Amino acid sequence: MNIIESFKQALSSLRANKLRSILTMVGIIMGVFSVITIVAIGNATQSYMDSEFAKIGANVLVVYYRSGTINSNDILKNDDMKAISTVEEIKNVGTTISGSGSLRVGTKIRKASITGVSSQFKEIMPSDMAKGRMINDIDNSTRSNVVVIDEEFAKVYYKDTDPIGQKLRVALNSGGSLNLTVVGVTEVEESPFSGMLINENQPVSLVIPMTTLQSYVDTSLNFIYASVDETDSAKLKKIGDKVIRTLEKKHGNKDKYAVEFLSDYQEVLNSMLGIVSSVLLVVAVITLVVGGIGIVNILLVSVTERIREIGVRKALGARKRDIVFQFITESIMLTGISGLIGIAFGILGGFIISSLIKIPPVVNVKVVVLAFLGSIALGLLFGVYPAKKAADLDPIESLRYE
Repeated sequence: MNIIESFKQALSSLRANKLRSILTMVGIIMGVFSVITIVAIGNATQSYMDSEFAKIGANVLVVYYRSGTINSNDILKNDDMKAISTVEEIKNVGTTISGSGSLRVGTKIRKASITGVSSQFKEIMPSDMAKGRMINDIDNSTRSNVVVIDEEFAKVYYKDTDPIGQKLRVALNSGGSLNLTVVGVTEVEESPFSGMLINENQPVSLVIPMTTLQSYVDTSLNFIYASVDETDSAKLKKIGDKVIRTLEKKHGNKDKYAVEFLSDYQEVLNSMLGIVSSVLLVVAVITLVVGGIGIVNILLVSVTERIREIGVRKALGARKRDIVFQFITESIMLTGISGLIGIAFGILGGFIISSLIKIPPVVNVKVVVLAFLGSIALGLLFGVYPAKKAADLDPIESLRYE
């Protein structure tokens, strides 16, 4: 029997039992769909996180006070940024402090998350401006009552009105209030968190000069950020050691400070994402295996139903390998077609989920090809036993079978 004839017979057999064939294919379709979707979402999420870190740069170091008893002489303050900037390799130094409060816009009162930023922080963690400008040196040196809001806040509460120059009165939870003038609006990129500010329970994000906020809150700094041009991990560590020694010399202490790099956080996040994706992938593979067991079951039923046909074919000269090839062909056709449908649904599902969580979709061609070849291999693997059972039937007993 030639290959084309075998495929024709296999297709005819599948058509003769359409409902059974479709139900058998569902398990494989769902398994392949799960694999493609999980890999697509995992790759898209990792690509999104990598692009976000790339905007900041992996060569940003974070200086912080080690946990333990805090001495007032050891805490990080504004002048520590100037000390860190004396390290030759340091490019920019900046920091942020946090506060909270509430504000009234028209008749609405909203909670506010307030971030005070130093002048150079915009160089370390750049923000694209939709309108106006970011907080600058003059704002910090004069403790100006200016504020930068984000695009979502501006669209929801100022609508068609130009927000630049608008006034915001913010009551601080630490006491006191600020009459702020909007000088800038930051762009909000499409991301999994876009649109959250439309929820009335979410606090409004406000960015103001750090020195302005320090007039009302604790002046100590939790972190100081610094950027360098170096990317080599060994050299970055040496720069971090220099920064620590500079701070220790200034404060006259030892083992009080630590330095980490944003690249370290990126590796941790990628590792966590990899673990989650792997666990989900194992579940998807189990689904595939269950679908494969379903194929074995259906083919065994098919062998029982076609015992007389097998007997006739053997009586007419069909060899064992012809019978084996026919049943394996049916199995491969079942899994191959299921694989193609699963791949199509998986790619579509990946694009839909990516659009819902607002991250750019990523399709891994290698995984798509492997998923299809895997479905073919699954058909070959799970089709062997039913095919062998059919081939081993005695032709005389098969012809007597009712």
